Amino acid sequence: MEIKKLDFETIYFDLYELSPGIYAAITAERFPSSNAGFFDLGNYSIIFDTLMDPFSTDDLIKASKQFTNKEPSFVINSHYHTDHLFGNRKFPLETPIICCSETLSTFQENLDDTLQRWKGIAKQELERTNEIIKEETEPTKILEYNNDIKTYSEILEDSFSLRPPDFIIDGSFIIEGTENKVQVIYIGDAHTPGDMVAYFEKEKIVFMGDLLFEETDPNWYTTTDPAPRPTNPQRLCDTLIEYMEKDIDIYIPGHGKICSKKILKENAEFFEEYFIKKEASK
Repeated sequence: MEIKKLDFETIYFDLYELSPGIYAAITAERFPSSNAGFFDLGNYSIIFDTLMDPFSTDDLIKASKQFTNKEPSFVINSHYHTDHLFGNRKFPLETPIICCSETLSTFQENLDDTLQRWKGIAKQELERTNEIIKEETEPTKILEYNNDIKTYSEILEDSFSLRPPDFIIDGSFIIEGTENKVQVIYIGDAHTPGDMVAYFEKEKIVFMGDLLFEETDPNWYTTTDPAPRPTNPQRLCDTLIEYMEKDIDIYIPGHGKICSKKILKENAEFFEEYFIKKEASK
């Protein structure tokens, strides 16, 4: 199977066609953030995860329309972390956003704290970015900083809010189109209290959200924020092993480049060493 890097103009991600109708938006190295994807099923266009920066989500929507020739039919949030659903607010209300019940409840439980945290970050970052841009001469960086200024200014407005998922699924399900189908598989309590993956069995491709990272960091063990510290390390490790043993060739992580089985093995060993064993020894 040949992965094709596509010609699409954006500063935020590199766009790949993994198989006909299956696309991955992999964060550009100069702007490390989360990954996403979109799928053309024939009569449906599905977006899997939205992106942290609203301008990157704008580009994701633009790419999906360009390459599928249709408006997004559904959006799927793999889990509740902000870097995978901040861009929800860029979609019209008539576009359903799908998640599992745990993702919605955890999103709602954390919403006030999330908004307050982002308003605090926005104030600091707005001041910092306004100073940096005065000295910047590189056009791409100027564009990035101007977009950041717009985003931070919007966050500081009283009317700013995040859009929650609004179409709740309990368990796994299949979206079957006229040309292809995707299995949306409920994992449950692993990286977060509610995780889901998008699996194309015939094409041997899976979008794993933050169940998989291209790179791991031992510092995650001592932190609860940033997000990579899992809620259930054993379930996460078991899931990585389960999907490593499946007949899959292409793994799309929540962060980092496209992965192989080797990276799943490294992730499983990492969580075993730094979370399961350490917590068992307490």
